[in-house]
Amino acid sequence: MAKLDPRRALDELIKERGESYSSVSRLLSRNAAYIQQFIKRGSPAHLDDSDIAQLSVHFGVPAAVFGGDEVPESAGLSTIAIPVLGVTDADDSLGRVRLVDEAWLRSLSHKPTGVSIVMVEGDAMYPTLRDGDEVLIQRYLANENPRDGLYVIRADTGLLVRRIALEPSRNRICVLTDNPNYPNWDSLPRNGVQIVGRVIWAGLHIA
Repeated sequence: MAKLDPRRALDELIKERGESYSSVSRLLSRNAAYIQQFIKRGSPAHLDDSDIAQLSVHFGVPAAVFGGDEVPESAGLSTIAIPVLGVTDADDSLGRVRLVDEAWLRSLSHKPTGVSIVMVEGDAMYPTLRDGDEVLIQRYLANENPRDGLYVIRADTGLLVRRIALEPSRNRICVLTDNPNYPNWDSLPRNGVQIVGRVIWAGLHIA
């Protein structure tokens, strides 16, 4: 593909693949108008690193197409590149992608291209997870229903790893921490929490 403006490139890829602005926005766990505003109105001015990494993997094109750095190619069929999401939109200290064993990843996920890595920050989930631990998440789709378990959610401060518990009788959810020193968010509407992905694996640091 010839080098294009990131907005035009993304617009053409969406049309070529028969997708929509809203479906790609949901892929990124953004509001439904996010991609349309980026392409048509120029807001935001640039996609953040985590969005670029996810789009690169989803469309199978280099990150440079969307204004990012080149994504390293996987070394043969035995590895697969998955994006590493920054804890905050401005966080570029993490690698854009990481190569992992494809067979191992497929043992964890039926859709490995929808897997991302998030680093745990802080001790709100201690003792289950510690600061610096890494989790693999299965990116969440808008038509999925959450179930009890660990998730990564998007908050004003960035990405958070939290435990979600359902209240089936009231069609509401609770967002919980494992550390009693941090507050829980009780009895929230299900659409009141922006879920980025479900935790499917955790890598723990051994002190």
